[in-house]
Amino acid sequence: MILKVTLALSGALVLTLAVFYAWATSGSYPRENYTDILTYSADSADVDGSASEGKPLTLVSYNIGYLSGLTNQEAVARPKTLFDDNLAAVIATLRAINPDIIAYQEIDLNSKRSYNVNQLEALANALGLANAGLAINWNKNYVPFPYWPISAHFGKIVSGQAVLSRYPITENQRTVLEKVASRPFFYNAVYLDRLAQVTKIDINNRPLVVINVHLEAFDNPTRFQQTRTVRGIAETYAKDYPVLVVGDFNSAINRPEEGDRSIEIMAESALFTTALAKDQWTNQPTFPSESPEHKLDYLFYTPATIELKDTRVVAEIGTASDHLPLMMTFTLK
Repeated sequence: MILKVTLALSGALVLTLAVFYAWATSGSYPRENYTDILTYSADSADVDGSASEGKPLTLVSYNIGYLSGLTNQEAVARPKTLFDDNLAAVIATLRAINPDIIAYQEIDLNSKRSYNVNQLEALANALGLANAGLAINWNKNYVPFPYWPISAHFGKIVSGQAVLSRYPITENQRTVLEKVASRPFFYNAVYLDRLAQVTKIDINNRPLVVINVHLEAFDNPTRFQQTRTVRGIAETYAKDYPVLVVGDFNSAINRPEEGDRSIEIMAESALFTTALAKDQWTNQPTFPSESPEHKLDYLFYTPATIELKDTRVVAEIGTASDHLPLMMTFTLK
């Protein structure tokens, strides 16, 4: 009798866990919309060719860390005021810069951890950038991270990468990069996808390709392979288009624990150059935002088709994220 009860309880527990796993690893965002091109009601000023001819374009790349500031992966309670204040700081800073293109990483659309605010829509409307290319990379009903306490779990997440543009977006694609093979299946099942988002923008009837990336943070061999994949994609597009490769590469030349640096793979491409010379990378740290020590975020461009005018870290944005954004101004040749 005791054995039957034990087996019944064990079976019920296994079934419950199986049902929970299936539900948790599913998501609420439709897969057919993972690479949407969206148009918001924001007024994109100065997009006609005559007004913009010869005018340098400005791009910002920003791992926005879902506006969680320095608390990004910490098991702490985050009040809504934290997100409201960080959103206001980002809007104020980026309005002053008035960028034409913004490439975001870690931007939430409907996540419990950030109070279910559509951050992409809020920023598009506030900054007057009506065109968006979206690439969903995290769509789970329940993410049990940070692991403890349970009250700190992220729970439901709809998040991704996005390119906002003053100019029309004509194409938008996502390539899911290699996962960490050594991780157990249940870990990968609730973890985000690492992406290369490829967005084609029409700049006064001239195409510009922006490749927006967010690479593996914790496993060096996987990040190496992801970087090789990104470089291959970028070099293919560079044969026909001016190309910018931007985002969070999660590799720094001044972190000894990293060993070999995966960012070197992108830097060795004959078709691309960095907005900041490699020997100056340590002079442009982007992480952590409070007292930056490491450059994890990069801007690469095709010098044959793009002329760089200026680049800098947008330090005045403060700690709205655990990263600082990068900015570059450029013209198409």
